[in-house]
Amino acid sequence: MNEDSAQQYEKTTAFVWTERAFELLETGQLRAEIQQPSPGVEASHVWGKCPRCGHDVDDWQPLSTVTGLIGSRGPDSAAPGTIAVETVDISCGCGIVHPGAPDDTTGCGVSFRIEFEQGA
Repeated sequence: MNEDSAQQYEKTTAFVWTERAFELLETGQLRAEIQQPSPGVEASHVWGKCPRCGHDVDDWQPLSTVTGLIGSRGPDSAAPGTIAVETVDISCGCGIVHPGAPDDTTGCGVSFRIEFEQGA
């Protein structure tokens, strides 16, 4: 898709976009992983096609801080044998100015949720 085919801007969190994101994850058109850029620090990385407008998105979000501090959560915080689920909310950051978008706003306005499972 190019800027000429940009979909109308719509601020939405409708669950249909989370479902569509899951479909894109299954086909590899959207990818998601948790990375550890340094010891004790986790970040989510979601990249690929936006489930609403189809433009490319590339989202990084920190998930944890250095461990050993009161209230911090680290990669080993889940009990052995359990599956930890990390939920991340993503907003379209495709960089395209969509028709009807507020001034100085890029992206189509959609927000969707990605869930990561860690552990076994």
